[in-house]
Amino acid sequence: TIIILLLLWIASPGCTVSREKPNIIFILIDDLGKEWISCYGSSSVRTPQIDRVAGEGMLFHNAWSMPQCTPSRVALLTGQYPYTNGWINHFDVPRWGHGARFDASVNPCFPKILQRSGYHTCAAGKWQVNDFRLEPEAMMEAGFDEYCMGTGGEGGIESASDSRYWDPYIHTREGSRTYKGAFGPDIFCDFITAFMEKHRDHPMFIYYPMVLTHTPFVHTPEEPEAGSRFEKHRAMVRYTDLIIGKILSALESLEIKDDTYLFITTDNGTTRSMIGMRNGVFIRGGKAYLTENGINAPFIALCPDREEATESDALVDFTDIYPTLLDLAGLDISPDDSIE
Repeated sequence: TIIILLLLWIASPGCTVSREKPNIIFILIDDLGKEWISCYGSSSVRTPQIDRVAGEGMLFHNAWSMPQCTPSRVALLTGQYPYTNGWINHFDVPRWGHGARFDASVNPCFPKILQRSGYHTCAAGKWQVNDFRLEPEAMMEAGFDEYCMGTGGEGGIESASDSRYWDPYIHTREGSRTYKGAFGPDIFCDFITAFMEKHRDHPMFIYYPMVLTHTPFVHTPEEPEAGSRFEKHRAMVRYTDLIIGKILSALESLEIKDDTYLFITTDNGTTRSMIGMRNGVFIRGGKAYLTENGINAPFIALCPDREEATESDALVDFTDIYPTLLDLAGLDISPDDSIE
């Protein structure tokens, strides 16, 4: 269950951090397969910042997610497969309910353990497994000190709450509201970089489940003229890369990059309506399918003080993340120990 950690250590025996507990940043891109990331062979778009992480870190070829959003998220948080944690389908709680909700007092939840062990914790982006109208403190119950979350389309007020890009509807400790004239990904990124600056002298865990590149397809601040669905999607991929570059720049300017583990992956494959090219082959998005383009996820890890880039064919999946992050934090705790 700690194969990711073992591979990081084996591939980089000189990997050290200057503090007892390293910072951990976990970025989960939404709906993006390998055919849209250039270090994985994409020729449809260039992603230089993600490529930079791969060029300094470890690129995995055999990392496996679930085929849909919420099963991947809960498997990641709990270290359990869907048949154990109960999230066997795409239960979009704010929109449809289905009687599902993520109960952090019942389900193992590693942010709570990190928080109790002295980490300052924050989350920004897409949560989707609780309805903040009914559970406004769900993020705190899951172990996050600070948070800035898109609510997801809340049934009954979807026209406002479903906005994750332009004029986004966002939930924080102050409640939920629309941010007129703003671009959601910028708000989330600025929130994270401000958190990093505030807590630079303390161990931090940052969970960044991006809203990008999920539909609806939109133009971005960098490419306002993007018109077709394909052009907008490509612009959104580029903006994802730009934001990752901003986080890298913040790590460097705050002089904490050598104290930080950074992970980048995606929750499932690209939406089916998009076709990208990888290694000279056109690939249709595999979201919601159990085919390789749906669940063989890009996965890149940046270890402090790496000496050289490494690639791995080792078999890992989203249930490996829970124990790996706890081990990086110097904790030896089983999933059951996080249940209160």
